[in-house]
Amino acid sequence: MTDDIVSLDLPASIADALAATITPIATEHAMFDQLIGDLRSVSCQPGTPPQNDPPDAVLQHLPGLVAAMPLTPASAALRPFLDSVGWYQIFDSTHVPDNLATGLIAGQIVGGRGHLVSNELYLGLFLLAPNITYPLHQHASLEIYCVLSGAVSIRHGRAKPAQRIGAGGHSVTPPQQVHELQTNDEACLIAYIWTGDLTGENWWWEEKPDGSWDRVCWQRQADSSWKITHREPLFAAEIARAGDH
Repeated sequence: MTDDIVSLDLPASIADALAATITPIATEHAMFDQLIGDLRSVSCQPGTPPQNDPPDAVLQHLPGLVAAMPLTPASAALRPFLDSVGWYQIFDSTHVPDNLATGLIAGQIVGGRGHLVSNELYLGLFLLAPNITYPLHQHASLEIYCVLSGAVSIRHGRAKPAQRIGAGGHSVTPPQQVHELQTNDEACLIAYIWTGDLTGENWWWEEKPDGSWDRVCWQRQADSSWKITHREPLFAAEIARAGDH
């Protein structure tokens, strides 16, 4: 990765590429404008992604995802970063199945461990291995996913049907909206933006044997990984706030 590619103008150029790739639906326009506007105006400084060996999921699935990646403005803008983002495993296997822990891999371009450092917004890449489910969860940030290669099913709420999103497609998730991601027999490569309230809490919804639900708090660590800190019952007010319909 050369210095002329990683410049302070990079967020604006990626914002332009995403805007040229994604066509938001009517209910998404305001959120999409905020995401793209925040990316264009984000304050950041040069950084150095961690230098580490890529996780096995990256070595196994990224070459095929790159080979199958359709050419879009977004994929063209982000492809130069695939080998330099400092891929890392998001969750450890202490509290989640091993295939899920090893199958959710991220790499930041803008953020705490990115090519550009910022505490205002996160922009990066997200690789999901085949046949995994990232369970129902919610967070305070506004989020967008743009699928670069492969496909993923995204469900907003426990009762709403999942939508299958392929390369070039997208999903916008409002703050606190509970959502779930699932892959089938193919891996998926996604570009993501988090903006707004970047509070380092990611709440997973978990059904108990008696049919009641808890939500479990994962807290973001200094290295951008997540650790469980506590749990609480899922009350009606939180269900309503989470757009669970």
